[in-house]
Order: sequence, then C-alpha cells, then structure tokens
Amino acid sequence: MIQWLTIMGHRVGVALCLLYPTIVPKGIAEPWKYRKLMATERYIRFKAKGRTLERVKIIRRLRTELAPSFPPCSSVSVKVAAFEGVEVRIHQPIDTCGDLLPGFIYIHGGGLFAESSETYEPITRKLCSRLNAVVVSIDYRLAPENLFPAAYDDNLKAARWFLRNGGSYGVDVNRIAMGGDSGGGYLVTLVTQALRKKMGLPNIKAQILIYPIVQFFDFCSPSNKNYHRIFGEREGNVPTIAVLIAMSIYMMGRIDSVFIKAALKNMHTSAEFKKSALYRKQLNVTRHEHYRGPRHSDACENENDGDDRVWDRVKSFLLDPRFSPLLEEDFRGLPPALVQTCEFDTVRKDGVIYAQRLQQAAVKVKLLNYEDGFHDILRHQGPRGFLTANRMMDDIVDFTKANV
Repeated sequence: MIQWLTIMGHRVGVALCLLYPTIVPKGIAEPWKYRKLMATERYIRFKAKGRTLERVKIIRRLRTELAPSFPPCSSVSVKVAAFEGVEVRIHQPIDTCGDLLPGFIYIHGGGLFAESSETYEPITRKLCSRLNAVVVSIDYRLAPENLFPAAYDDNLKAARWFLRNGGSYGVDVNRIAMGGDSGGGYLVTLVTQALRKKMGLPNIKAQILIYPIVQFFDFCSPSNKNYHRIFGEREGNVPTIAVLIAMSIYMMGRIDSVFIKAALKNMHTSAEFKKSALYRKQLNVTRHEHYRGPRHSDACENENDGDDRVWDRVKSFLLDPRFSPLLEEDFRGLPPALVQTCEFDTVRKDGVIYAQRLQQAAVKVKLLNYEDGFHDILRHQGPRGFLTANRMMDDIVDFTKANV
C-alpha cells in the first residue's frame, strides 16, 4: 500500500510538472515524449533539496522509483557477483549450446554519483539478448561518498579481472567489447587507455562511446554555446551546469559554486596554463586544429584569461591522466570505436574530438550523430520509447557484432 501511494504521488508530481513551460526545440525527437521526459526530470530536480549528499541520495532514490518497468527477459539470466572486490551484474544467455560466447563490459552513466547496474537493466539485458553475449555491468563506487579516482579504479579492476577470468563464465576472452554512456563513456575511454598498457591481457576488441564526456578545459565550445542558445543555462536534459555539478561532486565531494561559476566562463584554468604547449596542442577545444564540430562556432571565451585560485584547487584533477582522457598523447592501438553523439547535447563536441583523435592515430572509428537526439536518450528505448533510442541500439549491436 505504501509503495502504491509513493508511486501515485510521483505520478501526480510529474503530471503537475507537465504544466510548467518546457522548451521543445524544432527538430528534437518525438516532442510529446520529450515533454513528458522533461517533466520527470523537473520533478526530480524539484524534490532534490538539501546538502550535496542528501540531494544525491534523493536523486538516486527517485531515479530508481521512477525508472520504467520492463518485463523480465526469459532468454537471459542475471546474477550479482564481485570481480576483485567490485560488485558486478552478470547477464548470460540461457541457451548457449556450450560454445564460448563474446563478452561485453558495460559502464553505466549517471554523472558518477547516480544510477546503478540495476537501473540500467533494460540496456544490459537487451545487449545480452541481441548480441548473444555475456554482459557484465559494473557497479562502481559513486561520489560523493567515494571521490576520484574510485570510479576509475573500480572499473579498471573489474575489467582487468574479466579479461583474465572471463572463461569461467563461458566467455572467449579474445572477443570482449566495452561500452558506456555519458559518464560511463568517459570511464570507457580511460579504462581502454589503461588496459592497452597492461601487458599479458587480451585486447578489448571494440569500444562503444555513447555521448561520452571527455574534456574539462573548455565549457564555451560551439556545442556548449549552441545548447545555451536553444535551452538557456538550466533547461534541457543535461545542461552544461549539470556536467559541472557532477564534475565538482566527483572531484571534491560537494557542489562548489565558485568552481562552477568560473568554469561556465572558462575561467577555471589559469592564464599561464592557457599559454602552455599542452593546452594549445591538445586541450583547447574551440581552437583545436582538428575540431570540426557543431554549427554556430565562435571564438573561445576568456581564451587568454583565468583564475589562479580556482586553478590551484582543480589542476591536480584535470592534469591527472586518470581523470582527463585527452591528456593521452598516443592513441595508437586503442580498440575500434563507435562514437555516438546527439545534436541537442551540450557535450556533442566531446565525442567529435575524441573520434578525431582516434582517427589521427589510424584507429577505426564510426562517428554517428543523431540529428534529433539528446543526452541520455538511449535509456528511453523499447516499444514505448524513442525511435531514435532504438536506432542507436541497433547501431551498437551492428558495430559490436562486426568487430567482436
């Protein structure tokens, strides 16, 4: 009875949020479904009050309670295990005929502070069924209880264990792919970079990067400005400020308003750092010589200025190769990549840039931009979901089968 009342209360809250004006830009996927999704997001934001940890716990609870229910898949078995102390959810096809199967390691999104392998069950179950593969979904430790580099360490340990011991789950360890969305895609870039340097391990055969977040030095890039032009500072599914909040929680365990305000104006690094060869060659997104990003390109804001005090607080994170994927100088030997970006996404440029860095190193890359898509759309698939999300899943399955 209490659970029923809770669900009904949520539904009433979401329905009331539907009355709130919502920006629905021309060309976005299935506007009415999008409007309902934004009502849910607005309801969660409204309910999430208090200090950082309290707000995060409310977000986690609501995302679990509001997650759409999916019928169990009779062709997939699911169990929870631990790989080197890291909890994982293992999905196995029931009818295997005794043959070794390919494997797929999935790292969920959620800003590194929310979501879980449980809330991502619709994606991982579908991957298991459609790929006829053993899918491992990693429940890495979340911020703010566990700060950087906890998420990186957990995913690297779990992936390394599976590459060594996947045979015990009926997996051909020479046929394992890795994928993730948003913050999960970010972690995939870091983990695949690290695994390439581990001697004696099988190679990851493919990496699937679903609207990944890979750079933290320029938040006034073309796609940031385009998003702001359409949605403003706080509207839409994942505005730039939401990325910065997640980043702040992962680094410092709190929502640091000083850092966030500085980063929104590209003042979170120092003027001296912006003159460095490292920044000008690898990290300046807007002026990057290989960047061919979204429309509405502008010059970088505060390109020659910065705030030394903010930079002193964050530089130990941003200049750590376990935190910033673009610090890697040599992309040779990384797995073939499918990079999926969405037009209505503030981090679209991240996927474009990472794909181009891979291409420069002669890594096979398929870059797909979904003109009507938006950040986090993949989670809203299925018969009642977005057609674009279903198309993205089709592309993931096709690319994985072709490369694993």
